[in-house]
Amino acid sequence: MIMKNIFIGLLSLFLYFSSLTMSRACEFLKEQIGTSVSSLTDKYDSFDGPPEGDTEIFTYVKEYGSSSLCENSQLENTYIRVYSRENKIVGTEIIGMPGEAKNEKILKFAKTNLGYSINETIDKEWVGAINISSPVTYVLYGRIKHFEGIYETLTITKPNFLDFLHDPDLVEFF
Repeated sequence: MIMKNIFIGLLSLFLYFSSLTMSRACEFLKEQIGTSVSSLTDKYDSFDGPPEGDTEIFTYVKEYGSSSLCENSQLENTYIRVYSRENKIVGTEIIGMPGEAKNEKILKFAKTNLGYSINETIDKEWVGAINISSPVTYVLYGRIKHFEGIYETLTITKPNFLDFLHDPDLVEFF
C-alpha cells in the first residue's frame, strides 16, 4: 500500500511538472496558418495587425521578440516574423541569433512543442535547409552562415502561401 501511494505521488509530480512545460509552449506558433489577423490581435496583446493598406496586393511582415508573443524560455534570444496577406496569417518564421545554431534551440523547440522533427543528425557546422513538412503545413528548418556565426530558422506556412513569404511586394512594418 505504501509503495502504491509513493508511486501515485511520484506520478502526480511528474504530470504536474509536465503540464507546466506544456503550458509554456508558444501558443501563438500553434495558431493555424490562414487564421484571420483580427482574431489574433484580439487574442494576443503584443500582436499588431498590418497598417491600413492594400492587403490584396501586399504581403506585410513584422518582427517580434519571441518573448513578446511567447512565454517560453526555450525561445530566448530569438525573434518571430509574422507574415500576413488579405487579413490572414500566411506564415511565421522563428529566427535565432548568429552563433547559436550549435545549441539547436529552435530545432529542439520545433520537436518538443510543435511536433516537427528531422531524422538526420546535424553537424555543428552544417548549413542548409531540411523540409520537415506535414501533409497540410510547409515547414522548413534551416541553418544560415553569418559572419558572426551560424543561426537557425524555422519557417511555417502552407504550400499555397509559400510565394507570399518571398513576394517582391513584401512590406515590413514596425
